[in-house]
Amino acid sequence: MTGVRNLAWFSGALLVAVIALLLARIPFAGNIEAHGASVAAPIASALRDATRPITDVLLHAGQLGELSRENASLRQELARAQAELAAVREQRAANEEITALQQAAGELGSRVTAPVLLRDPAPGRQMLLIGRGTADGVHVGQPVLGPGATLVGVVAAADVRRARVRLLHDSDSAVAAVLQSSRVQGSLIGSGEGLRLDMVAATIPVATGDLVLTSALGGLLPPGLLIGRVANVDTRSEDLVARIRVEPLVDYNRLEQVLVLTDARQGLSLTNERPR
Repeated sequence: MTGVRNLAWFSGALLVAVIALLLARIPFAGNIEAHGASVAAPIASALRDATRPITDVLLHAGQLGELSRENASLRQELARAQAELAAVREQRAANEEITALQQAAGELGSRVTAPVLLRDPAPGRQMLLIGRGTADGVHVGQPVLGPGATLVGVVAAADVRRARVRLLHDSDSAVAAVLQSSRVQGSLIGSGEGLRLDMVAATIPVATGDLVLTSALGGLLPPGLLIGRVANVDTRSEDLVARIRVEPLVDYNRLEQVLVLTDARQGLSLTNERPR
């Protein structure tokens, strides 16, 4: 619509200019020519103002293209910088987690940190693949710790560079445990989703919140490693053993780095596998 209007203005101005040129040849046309010029001048000025944005765009089209290319280059540089920053943050977080694991382990002996590479997706199976193996001193039967030097599982299989860890809440897991305050012994069993303490007589008082530790019974794991706390105790008159639910002290699903105690007894066959 704007283009049609501009064309009409231009055509009008051109027509006035032609008429003025023709009248200039007539002696008495001087006044008419002057009057026509006074009429055409505002028209020409309005036409220049209307077409100036288009002219400016044409004149600056090359500059706009250059600015667009520079903008794209800056966006790429920003994306690279953000990716590098994210990588630095991830590495820093991993280093801090490793340092915390080492400090929490204290005097527990020789150990090696290992990244968690994969989780077993099978229902009821709670296994981890870690990035350390026999070349790093990792062997079957060694305890695996998480944050706070809390026992999270036991090495179930190992090759040169990788190892599989059976977590405590795996459906085949069972370790000897003891209640810290009462020193009552039991068997910590995994259900695939949680933990429970079995083999505790229903007549023995068990306090909610009591810490659960590894037991020296069997000699398969170092005694005194933290496992969890008593979350719920259900005793019924007809039951011989109590139903004790244990809450882990760490979130097994969020493990990214673990600590393997490499000076624990080696070569034991699946120390935390439940007898069949």
